[in-house]
Amino acid sequence: MSLGDIISAVRGRRRTLIIYDPVSDQLVEQLREHTAPYPLTVERRTDGGAFAGHAELTDGDGLTIHTDCSDLSAPVSHQEFEAYFADVLSRIDRTTFTSYDGSQMAATSREIEDRAWRFGRGSLHAGFQHASTLSTQEQVYRDLARKSLDIHAYAVPDKDAPPLEGVNVHLVEADEIAKTWFVVYDGNGDDESKCALIAEERDPGVFCGFWTYDPGVVDEALSHLSARYVAPS
Repeated sequence: MSLGDIISAVRGRRRTLIIYDPVSDQLVEQLREHTAPYPLTVERRTDGGAFAGHAELTDGDGLTIHTDCSDLSAPVSHQEFEAYFADVLSRIDRTTFTSYDGSQMAATSREIEDRAWRFGRGSLHAGFQHASTLSTQEQVYRDLARKSLDIHAYAVPDKDAPPLEGVNVHLVEADEIAKTWFVVYDGNGDDESKCALIAEERDPGVFCGFWTYDPGVVDEALSHLSARYVAPS
C-alpha cells in the first residue's frame, strides 16, 4: 500500500451524520461548521415520524447511534456541539482530513516533531519532497538527532542533501516522495502517542491529506516506508 493508497483509504472513512427534520437550515450549517475537522458529512432528511429532531450515525463497526437533538437550535457553541454529539465523536476515527497550504503543513509538522523531541525516543520519518527543502530544515533535524531517536528523512535528489549526523537520509527517485509531504512518529511503541501527517501536493503549495492519531494508520505508513525505502527486499 503506497502513501497515496493510505490517503485514499482514510478519505474513504468519512461517515454521514443524518439530521432528521432539523429545526432550521441555520442549525444544519452550524453543525457542518463544527464537524469540519472530523471525517463526517452532515445531511438533512425528512422523516416526519419518530426520528424527527434526531441525528443518526452508523459507525465503522456497523453500530447505529441515535442522538436526540430536538431541543437544539442555532446558534450552537462548540461546547454544546461536543456535549450533544459526544457519543458520535467517540465512535469516529481520530483523523482530520482537509486541505492545507504550505504554512499549515509546516505548523502541523512542527507539532509532530516537537512531540518526538519531547519523548526523545522512538522512530520519526519525514518526507521533504526534495533535498533542497530538507536543506531548509537542517537545524531542526540536527536538534532532533541529539535525542535518542531513529530518524529517517526522504527526498528526491534535486541537489546534494545536507550532512546530518544521526539522520538516515534516503535520496530516492520516486513519484510518491516528490509529491507527498509527511511526518510520521511511532510514539516509541506507545499507541496513544503515535501520530502522523500525510498529504499530497495537488497544486503548487496546496496539499490534501490528513493528520491522525490512529495507531493503525501510523503503523501502515511506517510499514510501507520501511519496506519500500529503509530495508527494500
